Order: sequence, then C-alpha cells, then structure tokens
Amino acid sequence: METVVFRNSLGQKLFGTLHYGPSRPALAGTIVLCHGMMSCREGTKQKAFARLLSESGFSVLRFDFSFCGESEGRFEEITFAQEVDDLRAAVAWVRDRGAGPVGLLGSSMGGAVALLYASREPSIKAIVTLAGVGTPAHIADGMEGLKQKIREWKDQGYLLGAEGEPGEKFFEDARSQDVLGAARLVSAPLLVLHGSADEVVPVEDARAIHENAGGPAELRILPGVDHRFTDPEALEEALHAAREWFQRYLTS
Repeated sequence: METVVFRNSLGQKLFGTLHYGPSRPALAGTIVLCHGMMSCREGTKQKAFARLLSESGFSVLRFDFSFCGESEGRFEEITFAQEVDDLRAAVAWVRDRGAGPVGLLGSSMGGAVALLYASREPSIKAIVTLAGVGTPAHIADGMEGLKQKIREWKDQGYLLGAEGEPGEKFFEDARSQDVLGAARLVSAPLLVLHGSADEVVPVEDARAIHENAGGPAELRILPGVDHRFTDPEALEEALHAAREWFQRYLTS
C-alpha cells in the first residue's frame, strides 16, 4: 500500500491509499472506490473491498472526498457536484500513473457520484454500486431521518468520516442532480447491489437505477440487509459479487 495525495479543482488536498495488484509498479486495471456520505476511506467496507480486489489482481484507490477523513474541506460544503469533481481528480491521478482500464465502486452517495461522473466519462469500463442513491432529492428531503440514523451509528460505535451538518448548498445541489438520467448515459456494465431492508436509501432506488441503465446491467437485492451491510455474510456476498463483476468486465 502507498499513501497518496492529489488535488481537486479547488486546489484542496485529497488523501488516499493505493493498493497495488500483483503487477506493481505498473497499474494494470484500477478500481477507484467512492465512499458514502458519512464514511471515509478507513471505513470497514472500503478496506474490505480494497483488500479483496487487490488480492484478485487489481490496483485499488480508496480516497477521502473533500469533506472528511484526512482530506481538506469542510463537511458543511459537501455537494454531489463537488464529489464528482473530487472523483474526476482521483481518476486523473491513477491514469497519470498508468492505471490501465478504470472501474468504479460507489457506496451510498458514492454510488450516485460514480454514475454522475461515468455519464460524462465514457472511458470508464465497469461500475458497481452498493446501496447507491438514485434520487438525491429524496435523500435531502429525508435528512432528519438520516440524522437520526447517524446518531444511532455513533452510539453503536461505527467509524464515521465526517462531523457537522450539510450546508444549504447540499440541498440545492441534491435537488438538481439527475442520477437516473445519468445512468441512461452510462454504457459501462453496471452491477447494482442493495439490501431489501435498507433504512436510508430505499430499495426502489436500486430498481430505478437498474431500469435506467444505458448498458449491460444486473440487479441483486439481498434479503434483509441494511444500508451499512452490517451482516458479515451479506458483506461477503457483496464483496465476491463485485470481484466477479470486475473480473468479467475490467480487462485490458
């Protein structure tokens, strides 16, 4: 592993961890991980996906968006648009390092960000979303419920990557983002993973993303699974599904 630093268009430093596949030092097939709104690159799922995918032959970049973890920026400034810009910087960085074909794996808000970015970047070869947001406006409208879930996660001891509350720009931006429209423009093969008991992002979002996919797509609803995939067996199933997807589609 290697700790890396790059900058977004605002000049903010973004920190990441690069996991090399067996081809080190050249990067031959790279997956960029996009964490969720309250997470960071040190989250359980981020580390688990990075570990399995790098062991399977891919190079993997997990990084902190500009509102949390080690990266610069204040959580109050979070927007979908800014995270798309951060992801653009991350993909540019791995490509400068000889990334080979690039895939994206986005969790929750990061799933929406992956689709928004890929709709403007046709060179992305494969995408996996995990509990991905399909209707950002609904998330903004239900923010009070999300705040309650965040308090519960803290009480349960989960690592969260951000503190504070989103500013007004978040709500304005969320209501302007058309993730389903973006999905229609994405030609890369898309795997949509979602828990049927997701208490933050409705399972209907997953079905809508799948129905609007512009390229080959597969939908897997995991029965009884919550938003954070806290069931170890469910997380293991998601890990292996993602690995198989990238092994099938993320090739030179």
